[in-house]
Amino acid sequence: MGLLFGVCVLFWLTLSGHYTPLYIGLGLVSAAVVTWLNRRDEIVSDVVRALPGLVRYAPWLLWQIVQSNLQVARLVLDPRLPIDPVVVRVRTVMRQDLAVATLANSITLTPGTVAVDLEDGELVVHALTRDTAAAVAEGEMARRVARVYGEAAP
Repeated sequence: MGLLFGVCVLFWLTLSGHYTPLYIGLGLVSAAVVTWLNRRDEIVSDVVRALPGLVRYAPWLLWQIVQSNLQVARLVLDPRLPIDPVVVRVRTVMRQDLAVATLANSITLTPGTVAVDLEDGELVVHALTRDTAAAVAEGEMARRVARVYGEAAP
């Protein structure tokens, strides 16, 4: 809870831009109220705890999104349209729901792939090409997400 309180205070101070005793006091009160309201909500604490890892993960994910956009554009613009859709199952050994949700959302954010379902610890992923499906099954994204949440790497 102390971490959440600290993040809230820093967020308040950063956004307010005012550092008079009144504003700092209001920021402390607001941060305390938010922390108290979220005292039983573990997901907020999990996200706050994972924040440094998410900050390191975001640039890599953005680069994957850019690369995938270019690949999908090439596929669509190719007169032969070499699309070969495939559905693959990707086993995830991550135990935290937030980690699995981050992986599924990362897959879906990457053009050419969509996480369709989660069944018995496996993500069902639709990919536009066999190469894209193989890249998802290879597991680099899953390893990076596991690292963010301190999970065992698949």
